[in-house]
Amino acid sequence: MVKKIDKLPDTELEIMKVIWNNETPISTAQLKKYLDEKRPWNVSALQTLLNRLINRGFLKSYKQAKHRYYEVLIEKQDYIARENGYFLEKLNGNSITRFVTSLYESNAITNKDLEELALFIEEKSRGI
Repeated sequence: MVKKIDKLPDTELEIMKVIWNNETPISTAQLKKYLDEKRPWNVSALQTLLNRLINRGFLKSYKQAKHRYYEVLIEKQDYIARENGYFLEKLNGNSITRFVTSLYESNAITNKDLEELALFIEEKSRGI
């Protein structure tokens, strides 16, 4: 059975990005150190958000000695696949062509991007 993956609010996603991009398990102190590089974080607010991520099924935690550690339960690529699927379905009617067209018309992608995409499609259709 495929587990339903919830959409994360921006702040929780910010935390997950740091966790996904680092070795897990990661301690609360290590996580706070990484997050503080962008902006200061309050420890109790961080712990509240981590508990929400546990309740949503994104993380599990355990205590070892005096430290609490967090491990990933939902991998980054699984979350990205969920977000891409939602975006494609809700905003583009499940049409990848409409999606690429909207990116091109809004100047979000260049001709070079389209060439790379065409090469990717060609390689995948040949099984490379």
